[in-house]
Amino acid sequence: MSSITKKIKAYFRLIRAHTIIATSLTPSLGAFATFSILEGTLIPWDKIPILLTLFVVGIIVHIFGEILNDYMDYNIDKESNELKDKPLVSGDISKTGALLGLIISFSILIILIIFSTFTVFSIILLTISSATGILYQLISKKWLHSAVFLGLYAFFIILFGAAFAGKYMTFNEIPLLAYIIAILGFFQLWINTAILGHLKDIKNDAECGVETLPMRLGVKIKVTGKTPNLLIPNRFKAMVLIIQIINLSFAFIPLIYYTNFYSGEINIIILFIFLILISLMIFASQIKVLWHKKFERNKLMRLMAIREIGAYFLAIILLSPFMGLILSMIYVFLPFTWFIIINRIFTGKSMLAAI
Repeated sequence: MSSITKKIKAYFRLIRAHTIIATSLTPSLGAFATFSILEGTLIPWDKIPILLTLFVVGIIVHIFGEILNDYMDYNIDKESNELKDKPLVSGDISKTGALLGLIISFSILIILIIFSTFTVFSIILLTISSATGILYQLISKKWLHSAVFLGLYAFFIILFGAAFAGKYMTFNEIPLLAYIIAILGFFQLWINTAILGHLKDIKNDAECGVETLPMRLGVKIKVTGKTPNLLIPNRFKAMVLIIQIINLSFAFIPLIYYTNFYSGEINIIILFIFLILISLMIFASQIKVLWHKKFERNKLMRLMAIREIGAYFLAIILLSPFMGLILSMIYVFLPFTWFIIINRIFTGKSMLAAI
């Protein structure tokens, strides 16, 4: 492998290219919620430029956030044998190179804002979203409940998409459906970070003296042989499942509030069945995690991926009547096709995350 190819692959791993499509589509989910109210039917194709602009914003924000994450965690990651292959820790990318990536991505975002039709309100929402995401990266290892800020990042970037699409000027103008999608986004990132994310990193965090929410609530690692045991108390399991039920309940609100928009009793029943099936898939993945007795990081990451996929599907199902068949299929299959291709290139395996 040439040095140039190795460097390119290192940067792709640094920005977690395998998930960039899925996360970059997030702002446009808020836009679809806006279009559903303004248009009341399938969105017209002349709205595609708005979706493409939001997609580019999502790409830039994703790249900036992932680079900042590794940059801020460098001193902790370098102490772990399990993370020695990460681009900054291995030395494939220097800290100066990572800092340059942050500057470039930030500069591109500013240029895009200047030359696009952003309202002042949408810029404010994007700024709040970016600020909460950056704040999380700065204090993620220092404050027990820092993952709340990452959840707020998802919440506000979805509202940003809604405000940008509708040229809204106040919070009151943003439709309820956009708030529901934003709440689902908040729970998605908060649960996957504060609970599941810290479970997969609990061994490294414990070795580095970093206290996380699972640790505070009694989750422990017990080294017994080659594979350590993962000890999860019942109170932690109960808390996670209750939070998950509250989270999933929000997905059913639009079917009640927007009955007229979901054209017909049959369509509502079909959507309800799909929401139930996806909710059961998410719930089952959580049970699998919580009753997992061995600390196996890769398995925990795969179970996290199931929940991420499920949470993403919840939003697509709710918005599909307004997206239409073609866009719905693009939003369903594009992220996973990209995920498989990137992982195949970097790991030789389709479903092994290349990070």
